[in-house]
Amino acid sequence: MEEEGPSYVLKMVALGDGAVGKTSCIMRYTENSFGESYKATIGTNIAVKNVEIELHPGEVSSAQIVLWDLAGQPTYRDLRSRYMVGAAIAFIVYDVTRPPTFLNVADWYDNFVSVSPDAVVILVANKVDREDRMVPPEAGEMFSRWRNIEYIETSAKTGENVEMMFTKCVETAIRKEEERLGHEI
Repeated sequence: MEEEGPSYVLKMVALGDGAVGKTSCIMRYTENSFGESYKATIGTNIAVKNVEIELHPGEVSSAQIVLWDLAGQPTYRDLRSRYMVGAAIAFIVYDVTRPPTFLNVADWYDNFVSVSPDAVVILVANKVDREDRMVPPEAGEMFSRWRNIEYIETSAKTGENVEMMFTKCVETAIRKEEERLGHEI
C-alpha cells in the first residue's frame, strides 16, 4: 500500500531585521534547540517540518511546512522579494530589546503583502525573556490591530510560545485555504 503524502504543503517565510531571532525561532520549532552564538543567515536557509493539525475534535490533517529563513540584511532585499512569492504564511519578527527592529516592521509587512497579498501574516515579538526590553507589548498589539494580523510574544531561547506561534500560523493558513477552495471545515 502506498503511503499518502501530507494533505497540505505550506510555504512559510521568516522576515525581519538581522539578529532578531528568525533562525532561532525556526531551530526551536524544528529541532527544539537554541544556539547561543549569532551567525548571520546568508541569502536563505530552508527547513522542513511535518505536522499533524487538529482543526476540529477528531479531524486531523497532515501538513508539510517548508520554512524559508530569509536573511534580514538590506543587501538581500531583491533576493528576498523573489523568495516571498507563493508563501502561504509569513512571520515578521522583531527584537523587543532593539526598537529600530520594531520600527522596520511596517516595511517588512508592506514588502511581503505586495508579493503575497492573500497570505497569513503574524507579528512576532521575540526575546521577551530579556530583562532589557525596550519595546512594550502595546506597540506590537497596536500594529497588529492596525494591519488586522495576529500578534504573539516569544522567546526562542526559552521556547516560550514558539510552538504555539507556528501552530497558529499553520491552522490559520489551512482554514484560509479550505475557505478559498469552498470546503467547509
